[in-house]
Amino acid sequence: MAKPKCPECKIEGLEHIVSEDSNEESEDGQPWFNVAFCNNCGHVYGIFNKYSLNPFDFD
Repeated sequence: MAKPKCPECKIEGLEHIVSEDSNEESEDGQPWFNVAFCNNCGHVYGIFNKYSLNPFDFD
């Protein structure tokens, strides 16, 4: 299997793709999203939603 390679710094390996929770949190302390990035150069691979608002909670 091929190792992922960062498009910016060209470092290879899954161990270089890391994620962190957002600083923004819901009222119950859950992070809103995760940011996946290269731990060598900081290139952002994506932002992934962790918390969603339930439309049925709004009356």
